Amino acid sequence: MLSKHSKFAILIIISGFLARLINIKLPLLEVASWRQCDTAAIARNFYYNGMNIFYPQILAGGATEGYIGETEFHLYPFAVALLYKIFGVHEFLGRLVSILAFCGGAFFLYKLSRKYVDKTSSLIALLFYTFNPYIFFYSRSFQPESSMLFLSIAMLYFFSEWIDKEGWKRFALMTLCATAAFLIKLPTICLGLPLLYLCLKKYKYKYKFVMQWQLWLFVCLSLIPTFLWYKHSHYLVSLNNHSWSNLQLSSYSIYLGSSFYSRVFYTEVLERDLLFVGGVFLIIGIIFTFKKKEFGYIRYWLLAIIIVFFLGAEKTMVHTYYTIPLIAPASIFIGYAICNSTRLISAYRITGIRKAVLLTLYLLIVVLLPIIGYHKITGRYKAKRLAKDYRVRDAGMVVDKIAAKDDLIIGSQWGGPEILYYSNRRGWSTGVYACSIGFIEDCRRSGAKYFVTTKLDVIDSNIIDYLKKNYETIKSTNEYLIVKL
Repeated sequence: MLSKHSKFAILIIISGFLARLINIKLPLLEVASWRQCDTAAIARNFYYNGMNIFYPQILAGGATEGYIGETEFHLYPFAVALLYKIFGVHEFLGRLVSILAFCGGAFFLYKLSRKYVDKTSSLIALLFYTFNPYIFFYSRSFQPESSMLFLSIAMLYFFSEWIDKEGWKRFALMTLCATAAFLIKLPTICLGLPLLYLCLKKYKYKYKFVMQWQLWLFVCLSLIPTFLWYKHSHYLVSLNNHSWSNLQLSSYSIYLGSSFYSRVFYTEVLERDLLFVGGVFLIIGIIFTFKKKEFGYIRYWLLAIIIVFFLGAEKTMVHTYYTIPLIAPASIFIGYAICNSTRLISAYRITGIRKAVLLTLYLLIVVLLPIIGYHKITGRYKAKRLAKDYRVRDAGMVVDKIAAKDDLIIGSQWGGPEILYYSNRRGWSTGVYACSIGFIEDCRRSGAKYFVTTKLDVIDSNIIDYLKKNYETIKSTNEYLIVKL
């Protein structure tokens, strides 16, 4: 028989699932469009070119096959491609996989938080996580972040269960989740820090945990496949010389200026991930649990993610979704702080006008949290905001109709593969500022048949004049230009 709190938790997760189904068939352009289209292209190429998970292909590989190296293991797009085999190529299937992964992550976040905080705090943590705008956006996008969060949280939960109760079933589950999480996103290896904390907590004397052969087996089974994949992924670069360079560490000089800290910790974490209000409660939660040993696991989880920010500082500054893993452990602190704020006021014997003021402020910021979250989520999906990106899809669909199946194209936008993806063609993608007449002519000599841009207001007008003068204009509107080379 489910308890009242468990029923509430299930209701929250189901609500989050249903909310994410709204507009599930939208084009992949609302957040991180380049990443969504790259991942969707890999899934589609698995479907079209053979289900070989060890040889992922992108579209922006020029005249090559587009094999891409130095990337994560493409378990997520491969799973989507399997669904394509059954139901056909539909983008919403990729979103659906992400949404289901969110449900799994939310479930295990609640289960994990219940081990360390009370039921009400766990429910508040689950609410914050479920309807956090950034978690909402990226848990329904066509990219592996939602799967990574699910596997990471599940790994942390099953490891904590195994360290307490042992058992081969728990061992198998934690190892499976760890291996998949490390393969999908290499930085999740830093989550070994909270795992190490639990080991030190259990095996206190003379680092006794070092002598536990099960732990060594766990390390080998989770890290060896990861090492072998990244070795193979490095080899893939030699095939077509295409790389995402995900293995590169940041230069130390980036830590000497203020831009890294303001961009990552203020703009991304405090403003966008935690909505300011959540940041206040996170700080309160950390302060008032600092001496509570049961929060050690969550603190080290939070610290491990911050370490990842520093190790990959340059990419964390550029790619906003790199910070979203912090929301999971932060949710637990936020849930505890919100649930226990009134208790803390009483514990510190605050009375009179000061108590009234503090309670008023507390109620105000608690009420503000869902209002801000709702505003940010609905604001992202307003028709006017989305329409400005639909020109990419529209131009791509025109090319898909008029171009031959094997024609190569040049897509000039911000450097991402969106135009190639919606054209359903291979070729070259370039940023509007990097685009030049020389680049276009080099691509044409390599086999490019069409040039497409949706940034007529940004691209150099001399390039547009050159193309219109020397080649056939297929379609020219205020929103896009298609030229046959």
